[in-house]
Amino acid sequence: MLATAKSNSKSSKHEKDNEFYGVLNEPNIGKVVFGNYEFDTWYGNAAYFSSQGPHSILGYEFSNKIVNATGQKDKKKVIERISETESKSKNDSLWLDKLYICQYCFKYTDKEQFMGQHQAVCPLNSRFPSIGELLYRDDESPYFIIRVRGFMHQLFCQALSLFGKLFLEDKSVYYNVDAFDYYIIYGLNQNLDHTFPEEKFVPMGFFSKEVLSWDEDNNLACICVFPPFQRRHLGSLLIEFLYALARVTPGQYRSGPEFPLSPYGKMSYLRYWSRKLASILLQTFKINEEFNLAKLADITGFRKEDILLTLEYMQILQVTSDGGVTLSFGNLNQWCSENNVDPLQEKTMLNPNCLLI
Repeated sequence: MLATAKSNSKSSKHEKDNEFYGVLNEPNIGKVVFGNYEFDTWYGNAAYFSSQGPHSILGYEFSNKIVNATGQKDKKKVIERISETESKSKNDSLWLDKLYICQYCFKYTDKEQFMGQHQAVCPLNSRFPSIGELLYRDDESPYFIIRVRGFMHQLFCQALSLFGKLFLEDKSVYYNVDAFDYYIIYGLNQNLDHTFPEEKFVPMGFFSKEVLSWDEDNNLACICVFPPFQRRHLGSLLIEFLYALARVTPGQYRSGPEFPLSPYGKMSYLRYWSRKLASILLQTFKINEEFNLAKLADITGFRKEDILLTLEYMQILQVTSDGGVTLSFGNLNQWCSENNVDPLQEKTMLNPNCLLI
């Protein structure tokens, strides 16, 4: 019994530590309202809340109430009052039913009227955001990508990181953003009739990159396309831009993302790597030519381990009679057919003429 109690105590402490760092086993916020969109969260994020306050109130609101209280007795009364009157969600696992996020600066509240008031005067509520450095602009798509430096715009990057955690399982950096650059893709909302009812560009996704990484071949920390804007191939556009950026970054010609990737990020990368490798293999390599990972890495800028992972994913490697490994061009052609890939007409989302790097 004593051993079991000790084990449970350790487990409980581990769960509390995880909560402090924003790691939860399940979503704790029900819905997110982002501009005109309302959608479910994918993962929990305890970092929106105070580790000392009740779960039903956001951390900054709890801190404000405590700061405004005078004396320890008043602070204690505030905590007791909040705990007594906090609204209980229909789902006990949820700490908050609905979170409102500013679609311009990512500040947040659980009060709809507060968000309406904020967005009307938000300094980033303009056609083009007055923040960051423009690195890509395609007026035909229309999409553009800016770089926002964490050490220059801490509050913006912290709020963006907190929001991203709701859709990224392994993200753990929210506040120490000084060492990261954030690359954010903006676009116009498009209706089914292919018109753009909103004149203002809004952020649709981002990736973050460590400025000085311990591993020079890591060119990405995390990547996220927000749920309302998925299935628009924005993940591919961001990845293509990332490799274009890596090509002009010293020491990162052969590079790739930091692992582990989120499920969405992993699938986005595998789709991009697969299509790129299929095109190069069928146009550059001959059937009887010796398979060479180093040559593929030089041509693509991909790391050798990423290439090997992708070839295994495509199931186009085969073992030879002498125990070696070679490519099966028959399997490669079959993969292209099953995935509707024309290796002679490689499709890209990135317009190289729109790069400003």
